[in-house]
Amino acid sequence: MSTCLITGTSTGIGLATALHMARHGHKVHATMRNTAKAEALNTATAAEDLPIVLRAMDVTSAQSITTCVADVLAEDGRIDVLVNNAGLSSSCPAEVYPEDEHRALFETNYWGVVRLTEAVLPGMRAQASGAIVNISSIAGRVAILNQAAYCASKFAVEAYSESLAQEVAAFGIRIVLIEPGFIRTAITENTPVHYDKASPYKHVMRRSGRFFARGMPIATPPEAVAAVILEAATTDQPRLRYPVGEGSEIIERRSGISDEAFVALGALDDEAYYARLSDAIGVDLT
Repeated sequence: MSTCLITGTSTGIGLATALHMARHGHKVHATMRNTAKAEALNTATAAEDLPIVLRAMDVTSAQSITTCVADVLAEDGRIDVLVNNAGLSSSCPAEVYPEDEHRALFETNYWGVVRLTEAVLPGMRAQASGAIVNISSIAGRVAILNQAAYCASKFAVEAYSESLAQEVAAFGIRIVLIEPGFIRTAITENTPVHYDKASPYKHVMRRSGRFFARGMPIATPPEAVAAVILEAATTDQPRLRYPVGEGSEIIERRSGISDEAFVALGALDDEAYYARLSDAIGVDLT
């Protein structure tokens, strides 16, 4: 039985991953900022007698991270798998992105990953093994309009992970990037959306709205992502990146067109934009 530490387990990918790992014989320390939201986790844990320990942790607090990691090590002596899943989203044109929301995204999506990774690495180096799984996004590979801050935070996680993977390879530690597409979670329900009909960027907001309105009704269940996380953390032939879920093919399609052609889409009127976008990355917003 390996010991897993997973963040953001109240809903969505984090909850599905905690349950999936535990059902496959791994002991899970499932963390969330507010343990009052653990009803679904606690119900499944009790019903199936799963090896899950609920812990409070705020990934934006260095002290909270230090305390939680110390408690896990005191109980189990090691952490074999870390899944950095906790995340925030926001939707707004870049020019008017509220700075507090922009900073909050980085505090959770990027600095939360960095802080927690730094906290577990000494133990993983000492045991000469470990897997750190960072939940990125297709928006960490393809910049989506009206999502500048979210994309920037996920692009940062991608770069950090790729660099880190090279640094820790000699210690027997693997770094994994999971790149979900549209996943059926509550993140969109909790996403601040700024829409102003008088804004010069109203066409940007409209196109972004159509993008998500198309994707969410056919979104992939989080259990599918959980299965990929388990495979990535335990396989004998790990990869750095694992695109998964509805829309993840956008990553490969985007790499097939030039940056200039992709940027030029933004100058088109709606009808031409929708037609060219479909040709370019296979997303039909009509």
